[in-house]
Amino acid sequence: MVINVMLMPNLSRNTFTLLFSNTGSAVLSFGLSILIGRALGKDGLGVYTAALAWVFPLSLVAEFGIGTLMTREAARSPQVEASYLHLAAQTRLWLGGGLMLILLLIAPLLSDDQTVIEGLRIAAPLILITPLFGNYTAIFRARQQMWPIPWLNLGMLVLQVTLTIIVFAAGGDIRAALVINTLTSALQLTAAWWIWRKWFVKSASIDQNSSVITLHMRDMLRRAWPFALAGILAALQLRLAPILLEKWTDTGSVGYYAAASRFVEAGRTIPNALFGALFPMLATLIAQPDKLQQTFRKVMLGLATFSGLLALGFTLFAPHILSLTYGVAFSPASGTLQASMWALVPSLLRAGLTLYGYAHGREQLVNRVVAVMLIVQLAISLWLIPMHGAYGAALSVLGSEILGFVLLLLPLRQTFAHEQGEV
Repeated sequence: MVINVMLMPNLSRNTFTLLFSNTGSAVLSFGLSILIGRALGKDGLGVYTAALAWVFPLSLVAEFGIGTLMTREAARSPQVEASYLHLAAQTRLWLGGGLMLILLLIAPLLSDDQTVIEGLRIAAPLILITPLFGNYTAIFRARQQMWPIPWLNLGMLVLQVTLTIIVFAAGGDIRAALVINTLTSALQLTAAWWIWRKWFVKSASIDQNSSVITLHMRDMLRRAWPFALAGILAALQLRLAPILLEKWTDTGSVGYYAAASRFVEAGRTIPNALFGALFPMLATLIAQPDKLQQTFRKVMLGLATFSGLLALGFTLFAPHILSLTYGVAFSPASGTLQASMWALVPSLLRAGLTLYGYAHGREQLVNRVVAVMLIVQLAISLWLIPMHGAYGAALSVLGSEILGFVLLLLPLRQTFAHEQGEV
């Protein structure tokens, strides 16, 4: 079959496409923040950040893991995607629309600054726009056709930065920048809908009497809930170490950990692009266990090699890397950086196992493992952070990631062995 021959080339092409999108988006977003800071100072950037700090978490609630669910189900059964889009749009309108109205009403209660209040109201539509846009990117991923994603993301950001420069040159303020943000996001959603209609709409011959049509909003939310919970747990896991450091140590330790975390985030750039392309492929290959195993083995070997070499490099050169980037004052963070990069090894392998579990409908297992990891990380942190500061926080993450990888590997190996037996 063609899909078998083209399997790895497709994965590589889609990974590079998403990597280009992620990297370009990060650069343009960083450039936008610099533009606002230079044009309007710390107060303008503060208003912009404060407004979006409320909007983005609420849009994540409105997303509710539905995009991940859609990607998996549409990858498995392409005939259901139109019905899923229709039902997901209804769910977004109720959930995201309700949260948007709530934010509009309670904005005066969230800040004493009138400009921030106005900013919250200007940005509130993003709570609805962002998850609606996610409906279409979920379908693009399910089809393993990633090419619209960088065009949509980078096109929106280029337009946003350009219009912001023009508005600031004409004397516009931060409210104008937020208006541009909201309008360009709405244009991005419109463009995604147009691309879906032009290149992705299924033919009329496809059976529309799929079982998904019988689902109701409550059924959609129930199915998506494990993925929504996974997002919450991941956010807690990401924030736990800096929160504990801020509480039990000084700002210097927080700064050391933050510096190390930036390199970890950079190290995740390529794997995150891979994961975005890998998940729909694994879901599609459920019906072909032999190809699923071959693909998964190659991916796990690649993740282990990539993260191991990265960790080894940072172990050898961490002091020099920190001195060249953050300055000599950050040299004491060398141990923190080394431990953080070694934690990336089991973290990426666990992420690969997570997608394998998602493809098999084992999301509840994944969430239980992450919950145990949080408890263990907290326990180790209570012991190590008071003694070792940022280094202790990095070691607690390393210990919890190793445990999470083992706890996820054992049950999923049984699934893997069962598939081998079937083949």
